[in-house]
Amino acid sequence: MTLDISNVEKKSTWLLHSTAGGCSGAITRLVCQPFDVLKIRFQLQVEPLSRNSKISKYKSIHQSISLIYKEEGFKALWKGLLPGQFLSTTYGLTQFLVFQKTLALLSITEKELNQTSSVHFLCGVSSAAAATLVSYPFDVVRTRLVAQKSNQIYANMRSVAISMYKTEGIPAYYRGFFPTILQNAFQGGFLFMFYNIFSKFSSTNTSTNTTIHDGYMNSIKQFSSGFMAGVAAKTIVYPLDVAKKRLQLQDFIHSRDGFGKKFMCNGLLDCIYLTIREESISGLFKGLSPSLIKAGFTTALHLTLYEQTLKLLQPLVINY
Repeated sequence: MTLDISNVEKKSTWLLHSTAGGCSGAITRLVCQPFDVLKIRFQLQVEPLSRNSKISKYKSIHQSISLIYKEEGFKALWKGLLPGQFLSTTYGLTQFLVFQKTLALLSITEKELNQTSSVHFLCGVSSAAAATLVSYPFDVVRTRLVAQKSNQIYANMRSVAISMYKTEGIPAYYRGFFPTILQNAFQGGFLFMFYNIFSKFSSTNTSTNTTIHDGYMNSIKQFSSGFMAGVAAKTIVYPLDVAKKRLQLQDFIHSRDGFGKKFMCNGLLDCIYLTIREESISGLFKGLSPSLIKAGFTTALHLTLYEQTLKLLQPLVINY
């Protein structure tokens, strides 16, 4: 990741990265939440995602948005936003903090951070794994809110958390954790690796901003590099994302009447096997279209906002 932090005091470096990561995560979640709602609904549907299907509830992006709006209202496209905000903020501040700490450990000096793609992959894996461990319960809560119709079972984030604790126990907060940490770790590694490659290719460097035009062009380069990195990384790990969502709802199957056939499985491998057997290999890529749109824009916004927030905060912290 092409970040210029050599002029930041060591004592404030980690505060800068965690704050910038948390802010960028929160803003990105607010903007991109509808894509996440569509992706989750698509992933949990066993029936084919096809306009020609007579048995499918959701058939395309446009049809699904219209149906959700008709059945549940406009706000349903932001369903699960509160736990999603907790998830994104916690994930963002942990990810960038751990990434920079790991990058500093693997670098020769504090002022010359290692910019090789392999190092960025390792740093991305470790930072994503740590962020997943910290933020995962919010992901499970968010998935349950998005998976139901409006207030069908759970009224809000608090009711989900309490109900899960009383009826399923603490392990329920980490249901589907294994495929999730695999997915996020590898996605994080590929994400930072590709972003590093694309950034070098487009000569993105935040330290070269000397005019308004330079700053604008640099932001465009950051955004485009983030978009391509997000799409590439998400495509590679997407089957694990589908398996994760289906595993998260195994104790919630009885509450999904009206969403089509109920999917039952036991563990990651069984989930993948049953998905391929019943839906073919394409079943592991259900919801890929909205997911790639979301992944591209989310990653682009997340990384661009992160770098720009970091740039804005640096002089404030240094002067302080």
